[in-house]
Amino acid sequence: MRKIFFISSFILVIVFSQCAQKKVNVTQYVDPFICSQGDHGHWHPSALLPGGLVKLGPDTYPGSLTANGDWAHSGYNYADNQVRGFSHFHKGSSGGTTIGDRAGAVALLPFTGNVPEKLLEFYPVIDKNTEKAKPGWYSVYSPETHTKVELTATTRAGMHRYEFANDSTGYVLLHPGNLSNGGFNVELHENSMITGTLNRRGIFYFALQFNRPFEKAVLMENGQVMDGNKVNNPRACILFSFPAQKDNKVLAKLALSAVDINGAVKNLNTEMPGWNFDEIAVQAESTWNDLLQNIMVKGSLEYKTIFYTALFRTYFLPVKNQDVDGRYPGLDKKIHQETGHTHYDNFAFWDSFRTKYPLYSITAPQLMYDITKSILDLYSQVDNYLPFPDTDHPPHGVGFVAQGKNGYIPFHTCRHEHMLAIPTDSYTKGLVDFDMAPMYKGMKQEMMAQMPKRYDKIGFIPKRPDQNCEYSYDNWCVAQVAKGLDKKDDYDYFMKRSQIYRNTWNDEVGFFRARAKNGKWLDFPSDPKLNREKYNYEGSKWHWRWFVLNDVDGLIELVGGPKKFTNDLNYFFENDLYSAGNQPDLQAPFLFNYSGAPWFTQKWVRKILTEPMTQLYGTHQFFPEPIHDRIYKATPDGYLLEMDDDYGCMAAWYVMSAMGLYQVCPGNPTYALTAPIFDQVVLKLDTKFYPGKEFVVEAKNLSPENIYIQSATLDGTPYNKAFISHEEIVNGGKLVFTMGPEPNKEWGLDK
Repeated sequence: MRKIFFISSFILVIVFSQCAQKKVNVTQYVDPFICSQGDHGHWHPSALLPGGLVKLGPDTYPGSLTANGDWAHSGYNYADNQVRGFSHFHKGSSGGTTIGDRAGAVALLPFTGNVPEKLLEFYPVIDKNTEKAKPGWYSVYSPETHTKVELTATTRAGMHRYEFANDSTGYVLLHPGNLSNGGFNVELHENSMITGTLNRRGIFYFALQFNRPFEKAVLMENGQVMDGNKVNNPRACILFSFPAQKDNKVLAKLALSAVDINGAVKNLNTEMPGWNFDEIAVQAESTWNDLLQNIMVKGSLEYKTIFYTALFRTYFLPVKNQDVDGRYPGLDKKIHQETGHTHYDNFAFWDSFRTKYPLYSITAPQLMYDITKSILDLYSQVDNYLPFPDTDHPPHGVGFVAQGKNGYIPFHTCRHEHMLAIPTDSYTKGLVDFDMAPMYKGMKQEMMAQMPKRYDKIGFIPKRPDQNCEYSYDNWCVAQVAKGLDKKDDYDYFMKRSQIYRNTWNDEVGFFRARAKNGKWLDFPSDPKLNREKYNYEGSKWHWRWFVLNDVDGLIELVGGPKKFTNDLNYFFENDLYSAGNQPDLQAPFLFNYSGAPWFTQKWVRKILTEPMTQLYGTHQFFPEPIHDRIYKATPDGYLLEMDDDYGCMAAWYVMSAMGLYQVCPGNPTYALTAPIFDQVVLKLDTKFYPGKEFVVEAKNLSPENIYIQSATLDGTPYNKAFISHEEIVNGGKLVFTMGPEPNKEWGLDK
């Protein structure tokens, strides 16, 4: 008996060991419908892979304008129950004035029944109860057309599976999507391949195939039937018909390319050589699970749902816009061949530099590396930068013009401001294994184009105190790389420029204030909380008061010292002046760590993450009535009204803050600490880049009441600092907080 028991125990140990090694499916916590309703994040439930060029999902009707006037910029609005088609391009997450530039490239719409007279105005009803999505897969049923739709994707291709009603002819309409203002050119080939181009804020090429022959293809332009095998019109479309059969299903696969038709065909044949829909969907979910598992958390189901959905969103953009053979369109309008790394494009640096890229650096360093090399690609395609015109102040939110090898071209990477923060952060974190000299040349040229030398004479940007703070940070970034390259003169020069923020601080009002070119102070509102954009971008004087990322200690000095700084910052939060829905003050709750009051950081970060708060501000103005609600929710209206996710910026803020780690100044490899909202966070480190295997954050006795850090240890040694270095994290280890209901005002004060 004893021997049998030993063998059984041994078997049990093996079984338990094998179970422990099995992957946990964290995609079960991802809800792609969060933040997909109206003006509450502008996301979409499309099937896609991380950084996928193809984002295959529904475009709803009306989509662009909901009943209460909220824009749905992604092309999808959860509140709608009609679809216009299932298209392959959904940017999502960002603001704007029209839907046409955010979604809808190359759409397919399957249906049965009578063919509508106006095909491009056919918006069949869907059953919202059947609408489902998970990472890499989407499905819905239309009772109006008796058609079930399933979608899945690879990086550059999407596959559709349609199940038509029995004994019914199935139709599939190919159309431009959100109608093109440029051109839509489609051609049928003898081998049943369909190829085309769509010109809508850039040219996309596509290749389409069905898994069985279509009986007929009707080509139309502006509703008129056309002869031949080609159509070329912004309102062109093709209607394919498939006769009913026993297994009345049709599969379609479509690949995109930003290079040419041959690239689209090669992408299709390489990524989807067969027709196994289920295999592709399973692989897509597995790819997502492998990536999301880089962070493992223990806590409530609601918090995990918000957390993993947010983490999921951070990987939608930027996109891999190179073909499978490595070709991609360059900034110089030429086709380039990439080797050694993946080329990314479609960034929004102003929005996301502050949260998303620091997150990548610890959870996906290969992605951070590839993006950094992609920025070097862009710099290498530009000979020079034209400085902003000699106006009173540089414009904000527009790309400058670059002088390339092929003439003058717009710097098109979408909100390029602070792009140089990313290579600086990679460099200071040791993620660069290449010669930084060419990168530094590009960074320096970009900085001098944004803030030409003429501003050195007066020492500030006229009329724009916000840009003084922003350019102070950018100059500081250039200085850090100059220092690493032993360029002492450049380092001294850019560090001097990094202090220009001081020259628009006005002691009389206690805020940054606009100055005329001659140095005269300009008008200041009677109440600095007024969200007045005359001299500031998307924020009030209060919001921009805290934006000195590169020199928080210097800002504390200007404000009047640590005690006054703490009191003013707490006043900011207590009086609902913080704007959680926009970028300029996102770092504000972590600044208490710098002024010697980290317990306030613990209080306010927890409140922002988990509790209702009163919000006064929309993106540009006050709300008509203050909103009192949770800022992050696990619902389709997941964010506050007017709170765009902006390429994953807000999602990354949530992820970093929920883990208790926030990098206030990208380029300075230091993270402000706060209490996590999870009992345990495990960061799985990439051993290709980092010496450690994992970094663990544990919060003992954490509860809704116990939100304050009482003490901490790092690898068993008492830890009394409110900051932790990047090096300490990536070396691996365990940071343990002991939590309690009242602040310990002695913790976190060591330097």
